[in-house]
Amino acid sequence: MNRWSVDFHARTPLTEQLYVQLRREIEEGVLEPGTRLPSRRRLAEMAGVSATTAEGALGRLLEEGYALSRPKSGLYVNAVQPRPRIETAARTEIRWNFGTGVMDASQFPYSVWAKRMREVLSEQKEELLSSGDPRGSLGLRQEIAGVLRRLRGIQADPERIVVGAGTEDLVRQVLSLVGRSGLYAVEDPGYPTIRRALVSGGARIAPLPLRDGAIDIGELYRSGAGAVYVTPGHQFPTGTEMDAESRTALLVWAREGNGLILEDDYDSEFHYEEEHCPPLVAMNPERVLYLNTFARTLAPGLRIAFMLLPKGLSDRYTSLFGSCSVSCFEQETLAKMIRDGSYERHINRMRLVYKRRLTALEKAIQETQLGTLMPCSAGLYVLLRAGGNVASAQLCERAAQYGVRVKRLAEYGVMRTGADMERMVLLGFAGMDEEKIQSGIEQLRQAWIEA
Repeated sequence: MNRWSVDFHARTPLTEQLYVQLRREIEEGVLEPGTRLPSRRRLAEMAGVSATTAEGALGRLLEEGYALSRPKSGLYVNAVQPRPRIETAARTEIRWNFGTGVMDASQFPYSVWAKRMREVLSEQKEELLSSGDPRGSLGLRQEIAGVLRRLRGIQADPERIVVGAGTEDLVRQVLSLVGRSGLYAVEDPGYPTIRRALVSGGARIAPLPLRDGAIDIGELYRSGAGAVYVTPGHQFPTGTEMDAESRTALLVWAREGNGLILEDDYDSEFHYEEEHCPPLVAMNPERVLYLNTFARTLAPGLRIAFMLLPKGLSDRYTSLFGSCSVSCFEQETLAKMIRDGSYERHINRMRLVYKRRLTALEKAIQETQLGTLMPCSAGLYVLLRAGGNVASAQLCERAAQYGVRVKRLAEYGVMRTGADMERMVLLGFAGMDEEKIQSGIEQLRQAWIEA
């Protein structure tokens, strides 16, 4: 009789069923820390499922910290188990949301978007009703190339730009282009959405630690990964910028080992200091696949992102994909906004808005003496090292009871969730004006005053 089994008639996905059984055995000590987990093929045989299903279950254990990867050896049960999530939403209405993905709806350029959308509809172009080019409309790709040149110093060929419905959607397409069999290194702590996109797409990931705010290059060499996902301009979630030495070392790794760098340049539009390093793709366009999104500059709900492919991959793209995942209407509307200058005017205005909100947050933290803010030169959130001795999980719980939402830094780690992260919380400032930020920090002080 197989040790693990699944119900093929149940509504619960097979990967989920297998993952739950493995996780339960780890939590109950049946699978002890340090135990080597079966390979995906062996697990598939034991559970009577496909290798893809087995790999998805193992990948989720790795992503959530129940397992750790030892290069050229396999997956092992992690000695440090992740803590269960604390449910807080049902207790108190959240009135002050310091989440990192929150945007202020009042700042969206509704009138400009509506006007450009009406123009698109009035033109009644036949191509608006077709599936269009799988890379996205040529007009939008040309405008994106212009934005990259003006704002980021990137010389981009529109033929190598691909538009997609979010960064996760594009990352899954990358797996089809590059292959799922190789190992993908990711930052730890890092962006969990991308980890999930890679794992759900059938890829194996290797979460690697940070050193001086950038992915540890020595660990990258030792991991044996053939591709790496990084956020060098504004590392998520620590907010640090990769220095010039680390950038050079990362590019050397890619060149020496024929590796691929997936550079996510989100938040690059919101730098508050003049000096910052150029994107990796501007330094080596053949070894870097560049990703960015309009979710931060306009609205997450638009679900419009893009990537700039190295030439070797762009030549293959149209042979693998038949349509673009973003509607032609939205693409043409955005292209018009960029073309008439209103998009960049909006960015310039929002940079000033966010700078004021950052200043208000810094002032409020200083006045309330909640802790120490880490330096913030870019992006839409800051890291706070809270004072006192109470763990961040309890601080977030107390904050939620007072109607304030904050996020723990430790939530974004896979295996790196040690003491250095335990007192750190993230405070997003994009979704509230200065007055509400100030009242929210005061409410947070009330929540933490006895903690």
